[in-house]
Amino acid sequence: MRIFKALCTLFFLSLSLSAYEADLTPQEAQQMQKEGKAIIVDVRTTLEFIYTGHGEGFINIPVYEWTYEPKSVETRVKSANYEIKSSKVKDHVATQKLYNAKEVFNKNFVKEVMEAMKLQGAQSVILVCRSGPRSKAAADILSKEGITAYNLEEGFMFGWKGENMPWGGE
Repeated sequence: MRIFKALCTLFFLSLSLSAYEADLTPQEAQQMQKEGKAIIVDVRTTLEFIYTGHGEGFINIPVYEWTYEPKSVETRVKSANYEIKSSKVKDHVATQKLYNAKEVFNKNFVKEVMEAMKLQGAQSVILVCRSGPRSKAAADILSKEGITAYNLEEGFMFGWKGENMPWGGE
């Protein structure tokens, strides 16, 4: 029974391990990029890439996008009237409640990454998101497709920007 429990534990631990190569520091990622060994793919949404900036040479290929379906006109009119009567404009969290948000996987993600790698002549890809979770998931997806994938430690905000690496686009 102990052996069975140990084997089960090992099995479940192996499922939680990452399939991608490794986490890289911003400096390691930039070096690989400059040497032409890897491209850096920013998996954040298009709006994040445009409005919060991006690192030098990052290629935006979102792994997920958000769609927003407005709630009824009546709901939106009530919200506008509330703002007028209260003389208080709702913040973005309250405003989001006027829409039904849905996260949608980019079904062309793997194909687009492979195309970008081919165009750049790179053998591997480094994934980056805001702080790490999405890029780790994206790196696992690509690794399972046979692509050599890495994750940028701590993402764009806390890794790349935090280390004062070249960025812009705000």
